Amino acid sequence: MTENVNGSIYKVIENKRIIAISSKKRLYYYYMSKGMFRQFMDYFHKNIYVFLKVKPNYRLYKGIKVQNVISIDKVLSPNKNKPKIFYDISMIKSEIKKLVNQKRNRLFIDFEMSMPPYHNYENFISEIIQVGFVLTDEYGNIIKKYNSFIKPKLFPKISKRTLRFLELNQKNVDGGIDYLTLYKLLKEINIAYEPIIYVWGKNDKFELAKLNKIYQLDNFIDDMQFVDLLSLHKTYFRLKNDLGLFNAFNSYSKITALNNQKHDALEDALVTKEVFYSFKDVCNHKLKVNIA
Repeated sequence: MTENVNGSIYKVIENKRIIAISSKKRLYYYYMSKGMFRQFMDYFHKNIYVFLKVKPNYRLYKGIKVQNVISIDKVLSPNKNKPKIFYDISMIKSEIKKLVNQKRNRLFIDFEMSMPPYHNYENFISEIIQVGFVLTDEYGNIIKKYNSFIKPKLFPKISKRTLRFLELNQKNVDGGIDYLTLYKLLKEINIAYEPIIYVWGKNDKFELAKLNKIYQLDNFIDDMQFVDLLSLHKTYFRLKNDLGLFNAFNSYSKITALNNQKHDALEDALVTKEVFYSFKDVCNHKLKVNIA
């Protein structure tokens, strides 16, 4: 259960991560977590107006009676009829809604990377060794599925750690395509379909850029629109920590069948697709889900 609180900041106690709001000739004190306070501290000044969700119960914190802040919904500087808005979660959610509702082809893609050996790993550089993707039209109809292993260039022999973690063998990787083939395929898809590319986390885009540099290829991903679906979830649901892809899936599906992740690139791409469409329903108020 939460309470909505709004008002002008009267003072800030920075070393205790507390702001005080004056209401009915009384001061009320609100305590924030370290991450939340750090995120908004540049805006916390006297007379700045804030909208908060807080826990209803009071507690004593370092000699001050406080309520814990659950979330900050809006921060603005009053200016007659034209307040200066610094932060507004409703506007942010509206922009996310516009993004996920774009009538565009979409490419849901995932990579599995090589991992360093248990010993002598100082000079190790990870490489993409498997790719899986699902290309859909604007309505979610599947145009193409793709799954392949990729032969690494810098460290052709896969470490035992990688083989165990991904549950594969050296022959799987040796029988894969080379990175140049994947490069050309993604470039062709981008030209033909101009998709928004959805990934879970920032690592996939980073690994592509790194391999383009290693192979001395044009960094074509600069011409692609990558969207980090994990980042959208963290912003929309205001999560403090990263959310696992399969945890997100299970939150939407209300099942636990996918708790044992296989670390297969195509499976992860398909799950990313399912999570996207559930998230889209949330943004369009067709689905309610509690993700914490």
